[in-house]
Amino acid sequence: MTGYEIKRAYERGPAHFMSMSFGQIYPVLKQLTAEKFARRDKREGTRGSVRYSITASGLATLREWLFGRREQISSRELLLRLFFSPLEDLPALKESVEGFHKEEKRQLEHYRRTGKWLREAHGKNSRLAMWELTLDYGVGESKARVRWAEHVLALTDEVDRGKNEK
Repeated sequence: MTGYEIKRAYERGPAHFMSMSFGQIYPVLKQLTAEKFARRDKREGTRGSVRYSITASGLATLREWLFGRREQISSRELLLRLFFSPLEDLPALKESVEGFHKEEKRQLEHYRRTGKWLREAHGKNSRLAMWELTLDYGVGESKARVRWAEHVLALTDEVDRGKNEK
């Protein structure tokens, strides 16, 4: 793929949750090529377009990143891992999804305690309703993330059962 093709493909997928510009693509491609994770091919007769492809070493490194264990990963990293993983490998990401789910449940508990403190410490403050509105936004986001993680975990179990039945 050319850098332009990579950018266009990215815009149809991960760009929905993580933006990227051409100014980011080419330095990364240069670094990946220098580290032998990607191969750069300039085709004869083309108008300067350079095609990039992943090497065996790059593929191994990608799989290590996709399925490697880490204590905690960001929601963006989790979404990228899911986006680039085939469905049959979803069970390998279960631990990461469970960690994400656990963290969001912890966040909900934090919001609950914060709301209680706000009402106790600032119950008569005229701005309390506004503070609670902003807190509600965080609660809503965390609840949505918990529901999403539960959906992913249910799908993970379904895929795992399908593998075991074969």
